[in-house]
Amino acid sequence: MRAKPLEIFVIAEQFYWAGEMLVRVPYEAAAGNPYYMIGRGLPNMQAAAIACRAFSLELYFKCLIRIGRKPPTWGHNLVDLFNAIGVRPQAAIKRYFRQNIQEVRAYLEREYGARGRPTPKIDFDDTLSGSKDAFQMMRYLYEKGIPPNTGWMADPILDGARQVILDKHPDWKDLRQTPFAESILRSRG
Repeated sequence: MRAKPLEIFVIAEQFYWAGEMLVRVPYEAAAGNPYYMIGRGLPNMQAAAIACRAFSLELYFKCLIRIGRKPPTWGHNLVDLFNAIGVRPQAAIKRYFRQNIQEVRAYLEREYGARGRPTPKIDFDDTLSGSKDAFQMMRYLYEKGIPPNTGWMADPILDGARQVILDKHPDWKDLRQTPFAESILRSRG
């Protein structure tokens, strides 16, 4: 069965927002935000959040591959998946990355500087390459840890891929998977 781009997108959104919540809830609860008090006492869930975010990027790439009418692609390697996307979506994602990399760059400079290490090169190709196996790496973090200059730095790529899809299909933003139904989607509200 060939998954439809919309079906892939809806599942990608679930992992995207799960990743957002895994980061946001403990942080906001620790900051005293009353709307997030349910998260009070939760541990830092970075590995789980990154696994969700990396998997959502994998699915957004697979969605873009299907939007380009190419056959479904297997695997988790983000570089291979990105290379299977059409030229125009690739260019749009790279443009988004260039316009939104400042926060990641500042974070890496701060973190590497605090450890007395040189900041890694921060361009699109190195960021994608360093994050290419984040989904598998975070799922098995307890086995090998994180090699230097790898892990997850790809938030601007993730957000860019998501935005490219929503620019083409703005009506997809509010679609959700219905409970207990296969491939049936409905608008929220």
